[in-house]
Amino acid sequence: MNTRSDRTYDDETIVAGCLRGENWAWEAMFRHYHPRLLSIIKADMNWQYSMDQAEEIAASIWCSLCSEAYSRLRKYDPHLGRLITYLKGLARREIWNRTRLEKNRRARERRCARSEATMNETEQAIILEEFLATLTRREWAFFQSYLMQESGYSCQSEFSSSNSSKVKSRIMKKFRTCVLDKS
Repeated sequence: MNTRSDRTYDDETIVAGCLRGENWAWEAMFRHYHPRLLSIIKADMNWQYSMDQAEEIAASIWCSLCSEAYSRLRKYDPHLGRLITYLKGLARREIWNRTRLEKNRRARERRCARSEATMNETEQAIILEEFLATLTRREWAFFQSYLMQESGYSCQSEFSSSNSSKVKSRIMKKFRTCVLDKS
């Protein structure tokens, strides 16, 4: 067992050891700062989230320190403050990002729910009936046979391929006008 891991080191020594990839330094940093980092995260989240979420945020911070050739860890300057202060700043940024993403997700869900709530099933049925009422007898036959693919009625005997595309185009135009523009 390495005797260095039992000793306490200052922030600068631990960070330098981590940047060299020494396991004792990473173990010392994690053992010393992880419990404090979790407390900071929980406090910054107003203790409203679970310990699992705090652990998830802490894990993303530890991973960010190790990724991209330790670029985030290299940004730490011991002359500007303590390592725990730097970790606290990273935690606050991570919490802010997650909070912003959650707010955006909720806003999208509210917008979607409002648009769904504005058109109930009765209104949808009325709009569909209005659309079907705009179809001519020939369009209705095509709609039933080709678009609805009802068995027992062959659209190929009545409609040529050129005529089919024209009728289909007219039906889709009416559909966009009656149904899609109203929703």
